[in-house]
Amino acid sequence: MMPMAGGPPGADDRPRAFRITDQQAGGLSGMMGRRGVPLGIPLPFLVTGICLAALAGLLSPFVLPEALINRGLPHVLALVHTMTLGWLTMTILGASQQLTPVIAVTPLHIKALTPVVYPLYLAGVLVLLGGFWFFLPGLLVLGGSLVIVAVLCYVAILATTLLQASKRPLTVFYLFAALLYLGLVVALGLTAALNFIYGFLGLGALLVLPIHVTLGVAGWLTNMLVGVSYTLVRLFALVHDHNDRLGWVVLGLLNLGIIGLALGLLGQASWLLLAGAMLLTLSVWLFGWDYWLMLRRRRRRPLDVTQYHSSAALIWLLAAATALPILIAIGSALPAWPVALVFCLLVGWSGQSIVGYLYKIVPFLVWHSRYGPLVGHQKVPLMRELIHERLAWASFWLLNGGLVLLLPAVFLVWDGLLRLGAVLIGASLVGAAANVLGVVRHLEWKLSTLLS
Repeated sequence: MMPMAGGPPGADDRPRAFRITDQQAGGLSGMMGRRGVPLGIPLPFLVTGICLAALAGLLSPFVLPEALINRGLPHVLALVHTMTLGWLTMTILGASQQLTPVIAVTPLHIKALTPVVYPLYLAGVLVLLGGFWFFLPGLLVLGGSLVIVAVLCYVAILATTLLQASKRPLTVFYLFAALLYLGLVVALGLTAALNFIYGFLGLGALLVLPIHVTLGVAGWLTNMLVGVSYTLVRLFALVHDHNDRLGWVVLGLLNLGIIGLALGLLGQASWLLLAGAMLLTLSVWLFGWDYWLMLRRRRRRPLDVTQYHSSAALIWLLAAATALPILIAIGSALPAWPVALVFCLLVGWSGQSIVGYLYKIVPFLVWHSRYGPLVGHQKVPLMRELIHERLAWASFWLLNGGLVLLLPAVFLVWDGLLRLGAVLIGASLVGAAANVLGVVRHLEWKLSTLLS
């Protein structure tokens, strides 16, 4: 395991840094060892997540124009939750159960719960999406209840694993924060679903949705992705001796900004809302600077498609974070800005980061399961050869080209350009799904494979 910084700055006088030894510099194996996590734990989440990403992409050209009319329409809510719960959170639930034991240098704890998380969560998400699409409040409550039970099991697994960590690098503290927000997000979601039936929130229901979105996108997804990036970016680019101190500053400012935004929304205090947005913007720019420092120190000079996805995702995050305080100040003149901002953060930042990382994580898991035992006995493909490179690059350009067309179209309410951008994004996500599924087909589909 690579030594990493173990606590906040100031613990001793020496600078804390992430270091890669020469032995570990050969690639993924030093960091992403399985540590006793069976393939059947992460892989179903990863495969389902990318398939639901493709579904979201196919729905977008038809549903996004409705969002410009009314963001609360059933089909719009179904699309948003297909992205947030079906694609992004589904993928993170699987990948984090694979990566956390390695980052924390400890086995996955409460393993008895791991077999129930995926079926509970999948059932909950599918029921919830049906409830949104057909606007059936009973299904919303049932689906939300299943999701919250699955999430509680997941949080118990990850929290106990992190608490038992033999090493606590910077990433671990981002994961703790992300888990806290995830619990709040699903609780607010279930509260909103119950309110559809019983109406107990009254006018307070108008506050639940923006707080739910803020804690979900900024709290859960962004904490998770920024934290994991501090490990994976340095791993994939072979970065030596990168100091973690700025990462701790980013962690503090990011979460102060999120809290400020949430409290500003709750108390309807515009000054607090603006202050929270400015703190969040500052934290994102500091992360962008730290990311550039990591890439500048890299030993692996050529950037592959994963790093292009990460870099493009960061650009979209910087754009959204920079626009946030401006839009809060003048947003009444641009009524469609929440749609553009949320889509930019969900697809441009979160989704693009996840697609890029899948191009590394899934081939690693599949190659070690399928071809690892055959090394030295017969010719096997290289890990990078499992990904169709041309398709990956085509998906990259389609995704970012689609975003360039779609986001201005949302602000200007240009229906034709909006649909064209959505079609390009949909084609990109279908291509990414085909690429990942092409990797998975290398497996021998036996029960022993998933349990190994």
